[in-house]
Amino acid sequence: MGNGASVQTPQTADIQDLFEDTVFNESEIRRISVLNAENGTEAILATLLPMPLLPHILSWLADQARRENLSEGITIEQIIYLLDTLHPSQLIENKRDLAWKLYDIDEDGYIAQSDLAGVLRYLLPSLPLSKYQVLARRALSRFPEKRVARRDFDKLVPDAQLLKILTKPILT
Repeated sequence: MGNGASVQTPQTADIQDLFEDTVFNESEIRRISVLNAENGTEAILATLLPMPLLPHILSWLADQARRENLSEGITIEQIIYLLDTLHPSQLIENKRDLAWKLYDIDEDGYIAQSDLAGVLRYLLPSLPLSKYQVLARRALSRFPEKRVARRDFDKLVPDAQLLKILTKPILT
């Protein structure tokens, strides 16, 4: 497992909370937990979420775990809430909130050229490095400050594109 995190399966009380808070039933939560424990975070998410942003999502989850001083690294709860957000039945607002966190790499409250170029590297991996900055600059050129605040995020990444990027069938 590349991120070095070991993940424990949740206790019965935790499973009940996850069941109440997410789209997954108890057996699906147990299945995700067991798969994760047996195969590791990267492997389970790569299986359940074959998507270009996965390396960035894993890095973001690991950073979140470090900030929260979670000695066990990425928790199964984080994984299940992530899978819940990406589930096709979830609201676009939840996906937009997650996308904002992923796109605002430096967490300064704006998506600037460097943030957008960083995300584009995952979404369009076959381009030469110099193209990411060009694409980011072009996308942000229509915004007066050449960066995007949270309130204008949907103008940068329309809902249809966001749904395409951050909606994945889980446990099919």
